[in-house]
Amino acid sequence: MRGQDARNRVTSTIIADGLAQLPAQSSAVYNEVMDEMARTGEEGIASLVGMLSPSGKGNNAPFEYAISSVTDYVTHPDKVALRDGVKQGLVKGLASCKDNANKAFLLAQIQKVATAADIKLFMGYLDDSYLQSYALEGLALIPGVDAQQILKMGGMRVSKVGIAHLISMRKMADNSLEEMLLAWIPGADAATLKGIYDALTYCGTEKSMKVLAVAAQKAGFKYEETHATDAYLRLLNRLVASNSKAVMKASKQLIAQGDRAVRCGGLELLLQSAGTKGAAEVLKALKDNDIQYRNTALKLAQSCAGDDIYASVLRNFGKLSPAAQCDVVRWLGNNHVSSAVETVANAMNNADETLAKAAIQTAGKIGGERALASLCGQLGGKYAKEAMDALLAFNGKIDAAVVGLLADTNPSTLTHALRIVSNRHLYSAYDAVLRLLDSQNDEVKQAAYGALAGITRPSEFTQLCDMLEKADAAAAPKLQKALLFALHTLSPEQQFAQVSGRMAGSKRPQLYYPLLSQAGNKEALQLLQSEYAKPSKQADAFAALLKVKNPEAVSTLYTIAATDDKRKDAALMSMLSLLKASPKNAMSRFLDYTKALSLNPSAVVKNSFIGAIGTIYELPALSWAAHYLSDKATSFAAATAVKNIIAKNKGLQKGAMTRGWLEKAQQVFAAKTHDADAGYAVDEIKGILAKFGTAGFAPAMSDGKARRGLSLNTKKSYENFELYAEWRANEVSELWLRSMPAIRLTPSGEVEILTSGSKAISGKQGVVPAEWNVLYVKLVNDRLMVVSNGVVINDNAIFAPKDGKNAANISGLIKFISDGDGIDVCNCYVNELPSTPVFTLSKEEKAQGFEVLFDGRSLDKWQGNFDNYVPEDGSIYVKAHFGVGGNLYSKKTYSDFVYRFEFCFVNPGVNNGIGIRTKLNTNAAYEGMEIQVLDHDDPIYKGLRDYQQHGSVYGIIVPKHVKFGKLGTWNTEEIRAVGDRITVTVNGEVILDGNIREACQGHHIAPDGGKSNPYTIDHNNHPGLFNKEGHISFCGHGEGVKFRNLRILDLSKKKVRK
Repeated sequence: MRGQDARNRVTSTIIADGLAQLPAQSSAVYNEVMDEMARTGEEGIASLVGMLSPSGKGNNAPFEYAISSVTDYVTHPDKVALRDGVKQGLVKGLASCKDNANKAFLLAQIQKVATAADIKLFMGYLDDSYLQSYALEGLALIPGVDAQQILKMGGMRVSKVGIAHLISMRKMADNSLEEMLLAWIPGADAATLKGIYDALTYCGTEKSMKVLAVAAQKAGFKYEETHATDAYLRLLNRLVASNSKAVMKASKQLIAQGDRAVRCGGLELLLQSAGTKGAAEVLKALKDNDIQYRNTALKLAQSCAGDDIYASVLRNFGKLSPAAQCDVVRWLGNNHVSSAVETVANAMNNADETLAKAAIQTAGKIGGERALASLCGQLGGKYAKEAMDALLAFNGKIDAAVVGLLADTNPSTLTHALRIVSNRHLYSAYDAVLRLLDSQNDEVKQAAYGALAGITRPSEFTQLCDMLEKADAAAAPKLQKALLFALHTLSPEQQFAQVSGRMAGSKRPQLYYPLLSQAGNKEALQLLQSEYAKPSKQADAFAALLKVKNPEAVSTLYTIAATDDKRKDAALMSMLSLLKASPKNAMSRFLDYTKALSLNPSAVVKNSFIGAIGTIYELPALSWAAHYLSDKATSFAAATAVKNIIAKNKGLQKGAMTRGWLEKAQQVFAAKTHDADAGYAVDEIKGILAKFGTAGFAPAMSDGKARRGLSLNTKKSYENFELYAEWRANEVSELWLRSMPAIRLTPSGEVEILTSGSKAISGKQGVVPAEWNVLYVKLVNDRLMVVSNGVVINDNAIFAPKDGKNAANISGLIKFISDGDGIDVCNCYVNELPSTPVFTLSKEEKAQGFEVLFDGRSLDKWQGNFDNYVPEDGSIYVKAHFGVGGNLYSKKTYSDFVYRFEFCFVNPGVNNGIGIRTKLNTNAAYEGMEIQVLDHDDPIYKGLRDYQQHGSVYGIIVPKHVKFGKLGTWNTEEIRAVGDRITVTVNGEVILDGNIREACQGHHIAPDGGKSNPYTIDHNNHPGLFNKEGHISFCGHGEGVKFRNLRILDLSKKKVRK
């Protein structure tokens, strides 16, 4: 049986199509390809493995990528049903593989999906010196490997290091492996010893302990290449539970060493093995002079001595040194030992400053009433700040205690308590804080005003407003902060309602401007604007506007900057902050930046905006930055922007205009002789200039206005080009391309593409009415791209007259046309792109009556998928995948004809086809005929069926095999269809000449009506095989093939002699 999918593809085709689409363009395509390949099972995966060439004799990267990817794909839990088929394919491929490097790769893939049933397969490669390490790696990961199998390996010619590594990887604790490992130690080199020692940590007994003790001692308990000390410590840790007596003895020997890490390791072992003596050992360790040793004891104290250890340590607390007491206090805090609170409270008053501060911090961690009272008592003393910090982080409720402190008379206690009240938002302290606003102590009074900003709620809004309107200059800002906090939990609309209502009855509405800033909604912004219009309120309203975070404030700030020189700089800097954080696209932000620069602010502000422009890597931004290179005050910022934009956009690294700007920037940097960064910039520019291209953007026309009777246009005609222009329409205007109306631009912000092959796009498409906008246009062949202010209007519009009756101009002028007050245009730059090669018929073909179907420029004689069939350099470039976007079809239908063209494979293994006599939007191979176009000698088509190769009538007639040249070589082809006879000629050689009716014995559909047809080579039904006429099509199965010089001779119009 031949495996087929829903598209009637056999296994080899599924694999080949999948390879042609890798690496995938998206995750969706990747998953689709992986699923299709995985479903081919053993047959497909084995064929894929068979495509691997011997190492060094071919490019295996595409096949290895595919094999690895599909194997990874089936490891997903929801793909378990596909896993076995993929694994069997890998195993089958491995069995027939002769190359060691490929075998190693396949073993690595099999281990990803292997089970216990595959242990034998990996064991079979242990005697292979090349593959042994790969087999061991697989055995380390496959479930089910046991000690008996490991011992069996010991009798084989298997690397001792490899077996040891396997034991370690599998963490095999079977003691039966110990004797084998110990027997390998005498005479072993360092690498082998390292592996053995590591394995013994998993399976060793007291016998191994003695061996490793000797090795560690020989190494001086230091780090060395066998890692003996590390292995010894790890083995002891594993044996603590089963042989605590021996481990305790060994641990004491380790503690006697001079190395700190070894001593601490020994202490850990001692405490784990000490049993009931654990507490005594902890207390003993706390008397050691080494802080790390002491803290090692404390870290393990509870786990090895139980909860009673806390009481034992506390009983002996007074016998410890201050340094050890500090360690203990921190340990008690980290473990939240509430029973230690008395000891900790007393330590707060210790003469040792470090201990006292540690105790204060620990009290905050322990929590409880006693700790709380002690900390509160410290707020008026030497360690008030530390006590405040501990209370801010206190473990538990502190409201009542701290609020009670507000009745104290000690200024230090009050000021610190007020800070705690505010930072911990103790709302219950509100009334007490209000009373302290009348304190005779100015520090306390100011602290009370400051505390309000953390404890107010919406319900206190009116009271706070009353206080604000009576407050002096010192208190007012703090009351405003309190009001801001009171409202901050409300929505902007609720905040505005509260504030605007209060302002309406206030004699000092400016006091509430900061609250409008926080509300920040449209209504708040409008109210601030109206308040700004009042001369007496301007300063306060402006200060509030500067704090609004709403991007809608940009236009207000710009208006102020444009009308008030004194406030210009501040307004623009606030505007810049809002723009940087706004969701606007880069080109829209650029336009706002240029509006700001047009107001001629100070050099500092200019440089800030130029810096922002330097982050937009497009020509309009570059042009504006270059304007400021000649001004000494802005030249450095401009030079930086010019360098950055050109460096980030390779499309600007060509042409005399941009080269001149970059060279000028280089001069600016070179003048900064004592600036290292400027020197680096000079070097960077030198590198860019060394690779600079010649042809690039240049001025297209002078800045000016197009109006009735006066157009703005280029002096020369253009065929293919890209264009940038800044424009501002006062009347409905048009941009003509190739001397044809192409784009309509209106004052209201409408953009419409005026071509027959494009949908009219109207409405505001990134256009700002009555303001400057940026238009980008690219026209190549019959494809038009339009981008307005960074918004793509259309990236693949068909450029043709609106009426669709006449052909588009090949070249022509670029011009702006308008009526009335017209359209303003500036900074218009054009980059002329190479002219498209044009195909014309030879005299002979013209005389014979051939018709050109594609001349290199336009697909006007075709219909269907214009997105994936694109004119490019005189050819049609195909990037279509099967079922994606459809095929390309001739507008006319044909019965008998001679169809000639040239084709070129760009990507290896690309698959396409020429549909003939086919219906629209169907699979031409079955609903007509498909003449295969295929790079059939690519390795991905190993095992390709003969009826699938290039030139076949797919599934019906087998052609002669064609040998193609290297990728990029153009080939000629002619397809002649006369009645039932199809003839295919490639590069002058007839490779197929056959009768389709005879080929299937007249049975294009199975006689029994079934799906399997014994009369066709592919055993499929071909219902459209005998169509009398139909369209010619391109059947895309993957990206990377070009066609050119398409022409056809319609024989149905002539008398054909048979």
